[in-house]
Amino acid sequence: MLREVLLALHVTGVVGWAGLTAGGYYVLLGCGESGFPRYAKLVYLQFSSALLIFATGLAMASYYGLSRPPLWISLAIAIAAAMGVLEVVHLLAARAGYRAYMRAVRPLIPLWTAGYIAMIYLMVFKPT
Repeated sequence: MLREVLLALHVTGVVGWAGLTAGGYYVLLGCGESGFPRYAKLVYLQFSSALLIFATGLAMASYYGLSRPPLWISLAIAIAAAMGVLEVVHLLAARAGYRAYMRAVRPLIPLWTAGYIAMIYLMVFKPT
Protein backbone atom coordinates (compact mmCIF):
# COMPACT_ATOMS: atom_id res chain seq x y z
CA MET A 1 0.00 0.00 0.00
CA LEU A 2 2.83 2.39 0.84
CA ARG A 3 4.41 1.86 -2.58
CA GLU A 4 1.17 2.82 -4.30
CA VAL A 5 0.84 5.97 -2.20
CA LEU A 6 4.46 6.91 -2.93
CA LEU A 7 3.92 6.30 -6.64
CA ALA A 8 0.75 8.42 -6.66
CA LEU A 9 2.58 11.27 -4.90
CA HIS A 10 5.54 10.85 -7.25
CA VAL A 11 3.40 11.05 -10.39
CA THR A 12 1.50 14.02 -8.94
CA GLY A 13 4.84 15.74 -8.36
CA VAL A 14 5.96 15.00 -11.93
CA VAL A 15 2.74 16.40 -13.37
CA GLY A 16 3.00 19.47 -11.13
CA TRP A 17 6.65 20.09 -11.88
CA ALA A 18 6.59 19.45 -15.63
CA GLY A 19 3.24 21.12 -16.21
CA LEU A 20 4.04 24.21 -14.18
CA THR A 21 7.53 24.52 -15.59
CA ALA A 22 6.59 24.22 -19.25
CA GLY A 23 3.18 25.87 -19.08
CA GLY A 24 4.30 28.70 -16.82
CA TYR A 25 7.32 29.47 -18.96
CA TYR A 26 5.31 29.66 -22.18
CA VAL A 27 2.68 31.86 -20.55
CA LEU A 28 5.49 34.08 -19.27
CA LEU A 29 6.87 34.40 -22.79
CA GLY A 30 3.49 35.73 -23.90
CA CYS A 31 3.05 38.11 -20.95
CA GLY A 32 6.58 39.40 -20.74
CA GLU A 33 7.82 41.36 -17.79
CA SER A 34 4.33 42.37 -16.64
CA GLY A 35 3.42 38.76 -15.81
CA PHE A 36 6.66 37.95 -14.04
CA PRO A 37 5.66 38.76 -10.44
CA ARG A 38 2.86 36.20 -10.63
CA TYR A 39 5.10 33.67 -12.34
CA ALA A 40 7.81 34.15 -9.70
CA LYS A 41 5.32 32.94 -7.07
CA LEU A 42 4.64 29.85 -9.16
CA VAL A 43 8.34 28.94 -9.08
CA TYR A 44 8.00 28.01 -5.39
CA LEU A 45 5.29 25.50 -6.27
CA GLN A 46 7.49 24.12 -9.04
CA PHE A 47 10.36 23.76 -6.58
CA SER A 48 8.09 22.05 -4.05
CA SER A 49 6.94 19.63 -6.75
CA ALA A 50 10.57 18.85 -7.61
CA LEU A 51 11.31 18.15 -3.93
CA LEU A 52 8.28 15.85 -3.78
CA ILE A 53 9.54 13.96 -6.82
CA PHE A 54 13.00 13.56 -5.31
CA ALA A 55 11.75 12.49 -1.86
CA THR A 56 9.24 9.96 -3.16
CA GLY A 57 11.73 8.71 -5.75
CA LEU A 58 14.32 8.04 -3.05
CA ALA A 59 11.70 6.37 -0.87
CA MET A 60 10.64 4.09 -3.72
CA ALA A 61 14.28 3.38 -4.63
CA SER A 62 14.92 2.26 -1.06
CA TYR A 63 12.71 -0.77 -1.75
CA TYR A 64 15.40 -1.92 -4.20
CA GLY A 65 18.16 -1.33 -1.66
CA LEU A 66 20.19 1.85 -1.84
CA SER A 67 23.49 0.15 -0.99
CA ARG A 68 23.53 -1.75 -4.33
CA PRO A 69 20.69 -0.40 -6.46
CA PRO A 70 20.04 -1.43 -10.06
CA LEU A 71 21.85 0.68 -12.66
CA TRP A 72 18.70 2.54 -13.70
CA ILE A 73 18.16 3.74 -10.13
CA SER A 74 21.77 4.92 -9.83
CA LEU A 75 21.41 6.82 -13.10
CA ALA A 76 18.07 8.27 -12.02
CA ILE A 77 19.53 9.51 -8.72
CA ALA A 78 22.46 11.13 -10.55
CA ILE A 79 20.15 12.84 -13.05
CA ALA A 80 17.80 13.90 -10.23
CA ALA A 81 20.73 15.50 -8.39
CA ALA A 82 21.69 17.45 -11.52
CA MET A 83 18.08 18.47 -12.07
CA GLY A 84 17.96 19.57 -8.44
CA VAL A 85 20.84 21.95 -9.07
CA LEU A 86 18.95 23.35 -12.07
CA GLU A 87 15.89 23.88 -9.88
CA VAL A 88 17.92 25.78 -7.29
CA VAL A 89 19.29 28.02 -10.07
CA HIS A 90 15.72 28.43 -11.32
CA LEU A 91 14.49 29.46 -7.87
CA LEU A 92 17.35 31.91 -7.31
CA ALA A 93 16.92 33.41 -10.78
CA ALA A 94 13.21 33.99 -10.14
CA ARG A 95 14.13 36.06 -7.09
CA ALA A 96 16.46 38.24 -9.17
CA GLY A 97 13.84 39.74 -11.50
CA TYR A 98 12.60 39.20 -15.03
CA ARG A 99 15.70 40.07 -17.06
CA ALA A 100 18.07 38.14 -14.81
CA TYR A 101 15.64 35.24 -14.81
CA MET A 102 15.45 35.06 -18.60
CA ARG A 103 19.25 35.29 -18.92
CA ALA A 104 19.72 32.49 -16.39
CA VAL A 105 16.93 30.15 -17.48
CA ARG A 106 17.10 30.16 -21.28
CA PRO A 107 20.43 28.29 -21.44
CA LEU A 108 19.08 25.70 -18.99
CA ILE A 109 16.08 24.69 -21.10
CA PRO A 110 17.99 22.07 -23.17
CA LEU A 111 19.39 20.58 -19.95
CA TRP A 112 15.91 20.35 -18.38
CA THR A 113 14.58 18.77 -21.56
CA ALA A 114 17.38 16.20 -21.77
CA GLY A 115 17.07 15.39 -18.07
CA TYR A 116 13.31 15.01 -18.28
CA ILE A 117 13.50 12.72 -21.33
CA ALA A 118 16.25 10.65 -19.70
CA MET A 119 14.22 10.25 -16.51
CA ILE A 120 11.10 9.20 -18.42
CA TYR A 121 13.19 6.64 -20.33
CA LEU A 122 14.67 5.25 -17.10
CA MET A 123 11.31 5.07 -15.34
CA VAL A 124 9.50 3.39 -18.24
CA PHE A 125 12.14 0.97 -19.55
CA LYS A 126 14.29 0.42 -16.41
CA PRO A 127 17.41 -0.63 -18.36
CA THR A 128 19.81 -2.98 -16.60
